[in-house]
Amino acid sequence: MRHLTRFAFSFSLLVTLPLYGDEAIVYSELLSGYLSNISTLSGSFEQHSMEHSEQHSAVYSGALWLAKPNHFRLDTAAPSLQSLVSDGVNFWSYDEDLEQVIISKLNENLNQVPILLFSADVGRIEDTYHISGYEDEEGEHFLLQPVTDASLFRSLTLEFKGGVPASIKVRAANGQATIYNLNQVVINGQIPAGKFSFTAPEHVDVIDDR
Repeated sequence: MRHLTRFAFSFSLLVTLPLYGDEAIVYSELLSGYLSNISTLSGSFEQHSMEHSEQHSAVYSGALWLAKPNHFRLDTAAPSLQSLVSDGVNFWSYDEDLEQVIISKLNENLNQVPILLFSADVGRIEDTYHISGYEDEEGEHFLLQPVTDASLFRSLTLEFKGGVPASIKVRAANGQATIYNLNQVVINGQIPAGKFSFTAPEHVDVIDDR
């Protein structure tokens, strides 16, 4: 469960050439523009964890749905069923193997829950991150580095292709990197409201920490 939870609570450092001054402002505005255009987002993902050697380890796959404000759902399909769900107020964490659901209040801190970048008010981003970037044949890359030490990760890199999110890379405090490749991404499609609520299956333990 910790792997999927890290996606939401740690939601990466590529070899970049940080940009400052006017260029940094350009990348900040460009990212804000892309995120402002996203009301909903859905697609599939593959998660690759990388150790210090930069070699890929475990691979997890699943689907995700996001909607403003602060609504999201991530379901892994392999290797086991896990779900992270938010209705903007409540947060459910379900692990089929553990037969357990934990319910808590949603943490809206972008330093703690960077997945909210896609479903929160974009005006908060510059208050939370230093933003730089670069472009190559793969697309546009935005490097976000927390402005304070009260973060669960060192940096976060978002890759966009044609204005559509393509990958997310998280560099944790211990140096480990996790990459999430996004596929079949749909921007501003209709998502049923029920997707952002969760009903615990029968015969599982429910821990309510609200």
